[in-house]
Formats: sequence, C-alpha cells, structure tokens
Amino acid sequence: MNTDKKIKKLRSKIDDLDDRMLDILVQRFKAVKEIGQIKSISTIDIYHPNREKEIIERLADNLKGKLDRKAITKILKPIFEISKKFQVEE
Repeated sequence: MNTDKKIKKLRSKIDDLDDRMLDILVQRFKAVKEIGQIKSISTIDIYHPNREKEIIERLADNLKGKLDRKAITKILKPIFEISKKFQVEE
C-alpha cells in the first residue's frame, strides 16, 4: 500500500474515532445535565474538585503506560469546564 493510501486509511479511522468520541461526550453531558438538575433541587454545589481529582486518578491508574497524568488532565479540564456549564443551564 502506498503512503497516500495508508494516510487516507488512517485519517478515515481518526474521523471515525472522532465521531465516536463526540457521541460519547454528548452522552456524558446529558448525564451531567441530569446531575445538575438534581443538585439544583438539593442545593448541592456544582463544583466538586475532589470528584475531578478522582476521575483523573482513576484514569491515570487505568491508562498507565498509555497516557500520562499530565496529558489526561489537559484532555479532561476543558470537558470538566463544559460539564459545569451544562449543570447550571436550565
């Protein structure tokens, strides 16, 4: 297989993975929004830094040797920020 075909095939795979990642994020944000509704009724604070730390720690442990903690944190911080916004939206 020539270089152009290999790159095209790999880019197609990346496109598919991107689509799947965003589908999963949409599902995550839907669950986050439901949590936000529960928190608003219960007057629980939206922001829980310990929960974010727990998520990062769990993923860092699960992904040892594949992705380091710093990269995981850089990926998840924007997701956490968007999630907080979904929790306060009505």
